[in-house]
Amino acid sequence: MIRLRQLEVLCAVIDLGTTSGAAEVLSVSQPAVSNMIRHIEDLVGFPLFKREKGRLTPTPEALHIAQEAQHLFSQQKRVDRIINQLRGGTVGQLSVIATPSIGYVLLPRLITEFTRTRPRVQLSIELGSVDEIIQQLVSGRADLGFSITLPRHTALNVRSMAAGNMVCAMPEGHDLASSRRINVLDLNHVRHISYSSGTPLGQMVDEVYRRHGMERRYFCEVRHTSTALEMVAAGAGVALVDNFALLGVARPSIAVREIEPTMSVSLHGVTSNLFPTSHVAMQFQKFVHDALNDPEAMAAWGITTDYS
Repeated sequence: MIRLRQLEVLCAVIDLGTTSGAAEVLSVSQPAVSNMIRHIEDLVGFPLFKREKGRLTPTPEALHIAQEAQHLFSQQKRVDRIINQLRGGTVGQLSVIATPSIGYVLLPRLITEFTRTRPRVQLSIELGSVDEIIQQLVSGRADLGFSITLPRHTALNVRSMAAGNMVCAMPEGHDLASSRRINVLDLNHVRHISYSSGTPLGQMVDEVYRRHGMERRYFCEVRHTSTALEMVAAGAGVALVDNFALLGVARPSIAVREIEPTMSVSLHGVTSNLFPTSHVAMQFQKFVHDALNDPEAMAAWGITTDYS
């Protein structure tokens, strides 16, 4: 069987007419080219050149082989180009699942910027709870997850992307808006939108009340901060939300205040240990990490970070 390198030597000799010229172009010795040509002729079982006065004239058979070889060379270049694109994260498939507070506004804007120079990346985006993120990743249906709640599973690799905190969101003009900081316990005295005790955020808030010997009260129970934030925007009441849910677009109808005691949260990037993580997924995870820690880049992309 003729190898690709042997075809390259054959085509070089045909193009240049001499073994010395081919040797110079291929950066090998002239005897090595001559030996290669003789070896190819032994492999195919018939002569490929007529030798006349130091020049090699290709036979019709040699020309036919060279013509077919050009298709292989073109395919090789295409494969090399695809490999370089995959290495650079400019092509491929990327399946992402995120919790709604990240997925509604922030994630679409970051993906838009990431794919601006990677138009051939095929995307799949889903929103789900932390349990759904775990299921998608361990089953191989998603490449990358983003969650405020720390996913706990031995088959997952979790990376901290950015540090954040819970803040109090309220309709613009609300009585609490006159305060610079809101005591979490004071939310019992207003129309409060909050999370069930079965959710990680609800448990976090419950712990604050438990330490003060109080029981949390609220008029509306939601599962996700994005839902709470939309209700606040509609004027339904006040809510504690993670600050990542506020990144993206300005919300003039909402006032945001810091809270006491401080309630810290983190944005986590999650991949599966059960399946190889694609290069494009690793690139996007790094892109998100770098973006969230670069306010100037976020501002340049029109992603609002000032929600105060």
